[in-house]
Amino acid sequence: MNNSYPANLYDGLTSKPLDARVGLREPGSLEVEVNGERSYWPLEHAAMQWERTNTTLRITFGEHPRKVLITRDKLFIATFVKRMQYAGRRGVYDRTLSLARQGPAIFFLALVAVVVVGYIWVLPFTAERLALLLPLEVDERLGQAAYGSVTLGMDEDTARSAVLQRFGDRLDLSDRFELRFHYVTSDQVNAFAMPGGDIVVFSGILEGMEYPEQLAALLAHEATHVHERHSTRMMVRQMAGYLFLSLLIGDVNAVVGVLAENADNLRNMSYSRNLETDADARGIERLRAAGVDPQGMVKLLELLGSEAGDMPEELSFLSSHPLTEERIAKAKEAVGDGTLTDPVTGELAELFERLKAE
Repeated sequence: MNNSYPANLYDGLTSKPLDARVGLREPGSLEVEVNGERSYWPLEHAAMQWERTNTTLRITFGEHPRKVLITRDKLFIATFVKRMQYAGRRGVYDRTLSLARQGPAIFFLALVAVVVVGYIWVLPFTAERLALLLPLEVDERLGQAAYGSVTLGMDEDTARSAVLQRFGDRLDLSDRFELRFHYVTSDQVNAFAMPGGDIVVFSGILEGMEYPEQLAALLAHEATHVHERHSTRMMVRQMAGYLFLSLLIGDVNAVVGVLAENADNLRNMSYSRNLETDADARGIERLRAAGVDPQGMVKLLELLGSEAGDMPEELSFLSSHPLTEERIAKAKEAVGDGTLTDPVTGELAELFERLKAE
C-alpha cells in the first residue's frame, strides 16, 4: 500500500494490538491494512470518531466490536487533521486550541468557569458519593482516633453513661454500627456523634427535657448521623475541597493541616441543612420503629428553639446542628402539631427518670 504509515489496531476482539498500515484514499476514506487484508473507513461516516494530542492520533470506527487505530506518525497526523478540518470535523483538542487562539481572554474565563463549577458543585457531590463507598471500618477508625482527644478533660459520669446506654440499646437505633452512649456532666446544651458510633450527651441538654420521648428523639437524631455516615461524608467533602485548592496552588502542606484540624472539629462539625433535615426525618422513622411517639422530635426541636436565645452560640447544640423554623415545620408536618398521645412507660420512663435524678 503506497503512502501508508505505521499504526496499531485494536480490533475489539482481543486486547493485543495488531501491527497495521494506514493511509488516506480518495474519495474520502481511510485505508487500513492488517496482515495483507485491507478495510476502508469512510471519513464522513457517523461511526468515525477521532482525537489527537501533540504526539498521538486515536481513531475509532464501527459499532460492536468498535475498532481503535492509534498512530504516532507525525506526517500522517498532520495530513489526517488537515483533511478532517477541511471537512469541518475537528477533535476536542483542535477545537480547544482554536478557541484559545481566537480569544485568549474568553478561553481563560471559560477555563475559570469550569474550575469554579467543578469546585462548587461537582467536587462536593462526587466526594460525598465516594465517601459512601468507603468500608464502614473507616468510620470506626476515624471515630476511635478522634474520640480520645475530643473528650479529653470532659467529666463523664460512668454510672449515668451505663443508664444512657441501656436507654439507647432499648431503642435499637442502628444495625450498621455499634452505638456507644456517653453522659457528660456539663452546662452545655449540646450533644454530638462521632463517626463509627460514639454519641455524647451533655447533662445541660437533659436538664431542659420533660419527656423521655425528647431524649429518644435526640438519640435517634444523633444515631442517624452515625448510621448515614454524615460526619465521614462531610469530612471527605471538606478535605476534597482543601486538596483541590492545595494542588491548584501547589501547597500540599495544607492537606496535612486539614487532617490535623478535623480531629478537633468533629464534635462541632456543621452539618448542612439537608443532612440535618435527613437526620430529623430518619430519626422520626426510628422513633416509630422503636414504638416511641414521634411527637418527641417536635418537642425536642421546640425545646432547643426556646433555649437558643439564652445561650452563647459556641455552647449551643445549634452551633453544630443549625436549627431553623423550617426544620420544626417539617417535623410537625411529618408527625402533626399536638401533644404526646402515647407517652412511654416502663423501662424507658424509668431510665429517663434515673438520668434526670439529682
